[in-house]
Amino acid sequence: MLTKTVNEPEITKEEFEMIRDFIHEKSGIFFTENKMYLVKNRLLKRMEDLSIKTFRDYFYHIKYDTSMREFQQLMNLITTNETSFFRNEPQLLSFAEEVLPLIIEEKQKSGVPKKIKIWSAGCSTGEEPYTLAMIILDKFATMSGWQAEIIANDISEEVLQKARRGEYSGITLRNIDNRVLNKYFKKNGDTYQVKPEVKSLVKFSLINLSDQRMMSMYKNFDVIFCRNVMIYFSDEVKRQIVRSFYNALEPGGYFYIGHSESLHGISKAFKLVYFKNALVYHKEKLGAASSATARPGTSATASRPTAVRQTRLTTTSAAASARNAAEGARRALDLLNKIKPVTTRK
Repeated sequence: MLTKTVNEPEITKEEFEMIRDFIHEKSGIFFTENKMYLVKNRLLKRMEDLSIKTFRDYFYHIKYDTSMREFQQLMNLITTNETSFFRNEPQLLSFAEEVLPLIIEEKQKSGVPKKIKIWSAGCSTGEEPYTLAMIILDKFATMSGWQAEIIANDISEEVLQKARRGEYSGITLRNIDNRVLNKYFKKNGDTYQVKPEVKSLVKFSLINLSDQRMMSMYKNFDVIFCRNVMIYFSDEVKRQIVRSFYNALEPGGYFYIGHSESLHGISKAFKLVYFKNALVYHKEKLGAASSATARPGTSATASRPTAVRQTRLTTTSAAASARNAAEGARRALDLLNKIKPVTTRK
């Protein structure tokens, strides 16, 4: 039978809200009340290491730590960093087989430099950006003169240090086939080291996605990946972050979020494109909305201009209203015919 540790501090609702609101203010991450004991359990060991007896004292400890080192420790404790290489294969297939060829084709037609720029936001320990680098290296193997740059960042310096080392083992490698493992990794005992040609494409840096000033410095991306990250933010912060992503994308760029996530109620700026392998948000070029030509890989319905769809809906609604009015008038006439004329009593 599990028992509570002797003298283990309890967290009050007030203490939880103080810590929760501080985290939200500094990072945009928001915990609902049903996460109170999750926060408690993740902080207990840290408080013990610091010889702090109450959650209120820990709150003041992080609040008045001007170095922000303890805040970094707090982020390491409360953020979930479970990830793996080639996670969510359908999305990666859409990137490799549909989105990437479209971007390359467009750049070739327009005569701009042969360079792909990608942002992996909330990259954790580096599996996602390294996966994207391997996909790009495979694609560029038969193409000359092309370059790629992948910017990857996270709010935790601890996970970024692991990402920069590029050493992996265990379950995080479960989705990698032997061809990729042999081509892009070097075995070192029980671990696998990402090879230099993969690491050279990725630049890691620390960022707080809720910091608008920092976010405004990121520009000219062809594709942004921010998968299963915004689920931790409040709706207000999500809207702010998505606006920053939209501004950071080149017109014609693409935005990937988690396959179970949606921008419904968060942003109407992006167009949702129905590719064969996945749904992807797209920043249309100026004037593109007036074109009814379907893009490769999209359904005709998905590519129709919004105005056309709205006109058809309006026309359909008007016709339905007219039918209802006519039916109502017919019933009223039938009822009047059944009423006997009123006679005046003499």
